[in-house]
Amino acid sequence: MKKAISLPAKADEADTAAPAGGSVEYRIKPGVAWIDGKRTGGASTVKLEPHEAAYDLGLGRISPADQPWPEDWPAPDIAAGDADGRD
Repeated sequence: MKKAISLPAKADEADTAAPAGGSVEYRIKPGVAWIDGKRTGGASTVKLEPHEAAYDLGLGRISPADQPWPEDWPAPDIAAGDADGRD
């Protein structure tokens, strides 16, 4: 059995300093069902302390919500009524 190791966050994602409240909001990559050992329940974002987020950031499962959508993630679904011209 292989031993799991933690990977460091990507260089452009290392700026995740926690605000005074401590937790930071992260966007969850579509299709990911578990973050920080807990089910996502279909949520699109999660609030975590930076040390809680480090492992999932390193795997590319989450991205800081205040940064642009990662280019290597699938495009987000656009629902009807999003002023996209389909409604």
